[in-house]
Amino acid sequence: MRKGKIVGEWSITALLTGIILLLTIPLLLGAAYTYPAADDFIIENGSTEWANAMGSVRGHFLAAWNYYMTWEGRYVSNLLLFTILPYTRFGLNGFRIVMVILSAFFEFSLFFMVNGIINFSQPAEGIEAWHGRQNRKLFLYAVLLFAALGLPGTWIGREIFYWYTAAVGYLVGINSLFLSIGCFFLANCRSQKRRYYISSVLFAFIAAGTCPQVASFVCSWQLIALLVVILSAESYRKQFYFWIILPVLVSFFGAVINATSPGSMRRSELTMEEEGINYGLIDAVKDTFVCHKEELGQILRDPMFIAVAITLFLICIFFGEKVLKKERPVNWFSAFLVVCSVIISQYLCIFPVILGYHGTGLYNDRTKYTADFEIRFSLIFTIIYAALCISQMLPDKEKRNRFFYLLGVLCGIFLCTAGFLFLNHSMKETGYGYSFELIREFTNGTVQDVFSIRKEVLYALEAAEDGTDICLEMPSLPPTRVTYSQGIADVPGEQTNEAVASMFHLNSVVVKYGIQ
Repeated sequence: MRKGKIVGEWSITALLTGIILLLTIPLLLGAAYTYPAADDFIIENGSTEWANAMGSVRGHFLAAWNYYMTWEGRYVSNLLLFTILPYTRFGLNGFRIVMVILSAFFEFSLFFMVNGIINFSQPAEGIEAWHGRQNRKLFLYAVLLFAALGLPGTWIGREIFYWYTAAVGYLVGINSLFLSIGCFFLANCRSQKRRYYISSVLFAFIAAGTCPQVASFVCSWQLIALLVVILSAESYRKQFYFWIILPVLVSFFGAVINATSPGSMRRSELTMEEEGINYGLIDAVKDTFVCHKEELGQILRDPMFIAVAITLFLICIFFGEKVLKKERPVNWFSAFLVVCSVIISQYLCIFPVILGYHGTGLYNDRTKYTADFEIRFSLIFTIIYAALCISQMLPDKEKRNRFFYLLGVLCGIFLCTAGFLFLNHSMKETGYGYSFELIREFTNGTVQDVFSIRKEVLYALEAAEDGTDICLEMPSLPPTRVTYSQGIADVPGEQTNEAVASMFHLNSVVVKYGIQ
């Protein structure tokens, strides 16, 4: 009996590991085929000009400070963008390595958060319990990866994964939030290591210093984590109260620095003047309700997400009594507070975009993906929390657990199959999950062909004689969903074109595609 159980657990480990690799490896491979694009040229060229005028070290920091004072308050992202300069310093291959590191950082930080959550909820007791806990980590990690990279339509995440400027502005913040949450839960395990509290505070401040959309829900996620810990009945969790609330306070402080920066205020005023409108906080509050309802409705109508949610809910009921020991109680009151906090976090994730763009929608892929990402993740954690709450209240758990486990597997298989069939007619418009789109475009050579053309453009610009006018005529790009536009237009007056010309010491640059 014990041998069969061990074989079963290792089989589950192998299955979950295979799913995780299927989702993670394509993302890393795709990052190796990236290239600088749009604002990457503008920022690197601008920082270089500041360095030439003010000194090689001082100039880069002054460029970041100027951006904070005149355009946007994301103090961490500004510092990284104006000092690292991966293409200028390391060339195309160095740039690609940096992008792979950023994608790997996402995968590592997500697992780190999962590790902290599971370690907090279930202390290990013996080798068999340890193995079961590892499988729970792999299961939750696989579910979250699928929500981020596997669900239909997640290919719009290309802007924050494969565009360097957006990766530093969005992905670095999300990754830092994951590390902060993971450290916070590890700090509240029985060991109560203070170094985890300090690390949580540090990563919370970093996360709040990235783009306003990420900074806005960093605070609410920190609050949710705080509620989960405080609502625990364990007496020893009441110790170090100052350290427990410090990540929330620091993240809020960082978000205030971000949102109230002179640059953020000035940018808002300039864009309203250009658009000829007067858009205030009340308008943004109302429009955010409309946008939140629309985004949440789209996700809740997605048959694939519904399949994942139901399967996760029933399996968590099955594992409920194994995950939550008596010292980890969950009740309806705590579940209600968590649900309310989740709804607030979703709202706060959308609000800065509506306020900043003065409208009712999420107008680009990076803001929409980030909002959908936050909503999906927060819903998943709510489902888990509610399932564990119900699991504690069910009588005759052993019999019911077997029933719910079987029902969950059957429902998951049925709904996933039905979801694929339902989406089959519109899959070309909706798109597969990002990892599966990457696999498809790697298989047919699209990713390689796009990269080859983009690389040829960069090499031609590097080889061009200083001070000349460059007009490159390139073949048509194959249609792609997984790579980001390079942003160099076919007219010389565009901002990106001017930055590229200055960066490569040219008079003007034009790139035309579709030339046979």
